[in-house]
Amino acid sequence: MSTPTIALPPRAAHEPPEPLPELPPQLLLTLLTNKAAPDHDRDALDAFVLSGGAGSGGDSTGGVQVEDILNELLPDETSLAQAPLVGLLLRAKIQSIREDIELLTKALEHDQDPRRLGELQELIGDLLSQVTAIRDAATESEVVVRDITRDIQSLDQAKRNLVASMNALKRFQMLVNAFDQLTRLAKSRRYRETAQALAAVKELSAYFKTFSSVERVSAVSRGVLEVQNVLKEQVMHEFEEAFPSEAARAGKDAQLAEACLVVHALGDDAKHALLKWYSLLLLRDYRRIFGSASEAGQLDNISRRFAWFRRVLKTHEDENGAVFPQDWKVGAVLAGGFSEVTKNDLRSVLSKSSSSLNVGLLLESIAQTDDFEREMARKYNVPFEEVLKLSQITYGVNDSTMLITSVFEPYLGVFVDAQDKTLSDMMQSFTSSRISISPSDNPSAVLPSSTELFYFYREALERCAKLSTRQPMLDLCKVYRKWLKTYAENVLTAALIKFDRKSSEGRPNMQELHTACLVLNTAEYCLETATQLEERLQERIHPDFRDRVSLEAEKDLFTGTASAALLAILRELEFTAEPCFASMARSPWREAELVSSESVYVGELTRALETVVGVVREGVEQKKYVRSACDKIVGLVLAKFTQTIVKTRPITQTGAEQILLDLQGLKHCLLHLVIAPGDTTPIPTSYSRYVSRNVQNIDTLLKVIMSPEEPAEDFVKHYLLLIPCQSFSDFQKVLELKGVRRVDQNHLLDIFLAKTSTATGLSDSSFLTTLDMDPGSNSLTSPSTSGLASPTTAGSNLGLFGGFGAAASSLPMLPGGGGSRDGSRSGTPALSRGEGGAREERAFARLGARLGTRFFGGGGGSSGGGQS
Repeated sequence: MSTPTIALPPRAAHEPPEPLPELPPQLLLTLLTNKAAPDHDRDALDAFVLSGGAGSGGDSTGGVQVEDILNELLPDETSLAQAPLVGLLLRAKIQSIREDIELLTKALEHDQDPRRLGELQELIGDLLSQVTAIRDAATESEVVVRDITRDIQSLDQAKRNLVASMNALKRFQMLVNAFDQLTRLAKSRRYRETAQALAAVKELSAYFKTFSSVERVSAVSRGVLEVQNVLKEQVMHEFEEAFPSEAARAGKDAQLAEACLVVHALGDDAKHALLKWYSLLLLRDYRRIFGSASEAGQLDNISRRFAWFRRVLKTHEDENGAVFPQDWKVGAVLAGGFSEVTKNDLRSVLSKSSSSLNVGLLLESIAQTDDFEREMARKYNVPFEEVLKLSQITYGVNDSTMLITSVFEPYLGVFVDAQDKTLSDMMQSFTSSRISISPSDNPSAVLPSSTELFYFYREALERCAKLSTRQPMLDLCKVYRKWLKTYAENVLTAALIKFDRKSSEGRPNMQELHTACLVLNTAEYCLETATQLEERLQERIHPDFRDRVSLEAEKDLFTGTASAALLAILRELEFTAEPCFASMARSPWREAELVSSESVYVGELTRALETVVGVVREGVEQKKYVRSACDKIVGLVLAKFTQTIVKTRPITQTGAEQILLDLQGLKHCLLHLVIAPGDTTPIPTSYSRYVSRNVQNIDTLLKVIMSPEEPAEDFVKHYLLLIPCQSFSDFQKVLELKGVRRVDQNHLLDIFLAKTSTATGLSDSSFLTTLDMDPGSNSLTSPSTSGLASPTTAGSNLGLFGGFGAAASSLPMLPGGGGSRDGSRSGTPALSRGEGGAREERAFARLGARLGTRFFGGGGGSSGGGQS
């Protein structure tokens, strides 16, 4: 195809030639390489381009977007001069496309010619016919091959059958010859050759077990069995004639040894029968002499049993050992038979004498029996259970692998009872003896009785483990638990139970303090050792009983004993400090006019605390208990301090300032209790925080008491600043401590209710909620309030305001939720109402507060406290 030549319209001489329009390079190249459209296609091309089928505007959804194409080919007015050229190029491209379409149309018409399709169908039919013919031929070939292989397989099977028949015939001939030879040898008593022939016959006979239906084979098999029975009777007759008499046995040892070869060839049944006969023969006199009904068979003659068997065993080894093969282990067989007979005899003896068993004789018998079992196990280099398995003598359905010592196990309750009685005697001596705190009498930090008790426990456990690790050891564990409980209650805790002395003495009882420290150390030692004892028991006892071994209850008892010892120390401290707090209560706080130095009672209290804690620090081994004692002492002292403040109400502003000064001196003493004098170790941070937190509550209370109640608005503001709590009863407690008159209290209560009803961020309770306004009826050292269960817990029940049964006073329950039982406003539903409802609620609350104050005697303490 020739490239068309395009002539541009002539231009003036002075004008430069204009370039072709900027068309897409591929489109321009394609258009220039095709021949131009003929003139006669001009009208058709124009009709196609301008027709509606090519798209008539920008809104057309199909065909060619003519306007867009024209805007792309002729972007501006200057390019309109090249419009004829562009049209020419487009027509040339269209013409080329038409020619391609014509060529494709002709090719399609040629391919769709009916004659050509017919030829293709004929070719396909011929191909299918050829495939069918090939498949038929393959089927015929498969049939031929199968026929050929069937004949080959038949020939192979016939060959295998022929070979097997020939081999069977040869073996059967060998069996017949060996059987004839065995018959001749059996009659001649040539036992070595007979054993060899018998082994060959048995090996050949095993091959013909599947041919039992053949008459000739069955006849030979019956003959072999008959010869074996004859040989077995013949050999047994040889032994029965040779052993009972020395004269009959003379010179027959070699023949008997060869006869054992025949027995070995006959099989295990024949060997077991011979060994059983031999065992019964040697043990015949033993059963006669040491039977359960004879005098020699009693438990006190058990050593004679083992000595008799040792002599019999030595006789066997010296005289008869060469007769039997070494791999038969005839000595071990005899030991197993002797053990079985002995177990049966001892079982009868123990059953008859169970009611009169002596623990010493029982333990001695067990020890000798255990020594014999160990001796036999070492002699034959196998566990004694393996020796018992070799026994050919059995009685009933008893387990042959049970040791001889196992027959004593049902009667080991005698041993456990003996340990129980010994412990009872020990406990009587422990309880009757006085606890000594003298260094010469008691140089250790724990009671000697505790070390003696656990030493006995260890020795008894080891002895029991040698006797039995099953039920007797579990029974022994129960005995341990019984006497551990008795020791904790009757020895340790009982040492702390003393008659209360008068609390006005003001001096600590050093004997009581040393005793409490000694009991505390002993309880801690017993707790630790009981844990080790429990682990040892679980390790030594049989796995079937392991989950039933536990000393948790006894360990809890020792933990409680340690707590009781701490409680005794606190009780002694309370007795010692009682005069100091009595002196504090007698101080004229109402008439105090000025603040001086620390009060006298602070120095006395400090000396008492240092004395008690010094004894505890020196006498207690575990320092965790020293820290625990300090924690409890802090709680106790500050609680007593708070009680004394409540008892001495009303307190003036000057009196509160003096008490606040005394509190700082007491705080300094409490902070340094945990550190020994001269020790440069810093005070533990947790302890310092604990002391500061408890002192802070009293400090806050005293600062509120120091605040003047006039003007009332400022007093309430200061109270809520120090104690952000909306509890009505807590505020009343402060007023009672200050000694505010009932008339003045109503005004302050109205202001308090008004401010708390509008204030936000106030809690419903504070440290004053648990403050007991009538502390005289509560005991600080009662177990229920001691809080000694956690020695190192900072927040014990002996804290500042908790644990003393303080009963917060309450207003009467008014309709509509006017107040909760603690006097707080947490139950008031009017907080979510409108402003008018809130005002009504506050007025109603004030009315309820006044009624409660007038008719029920106030909210904080007892009905008679703090009245003016």
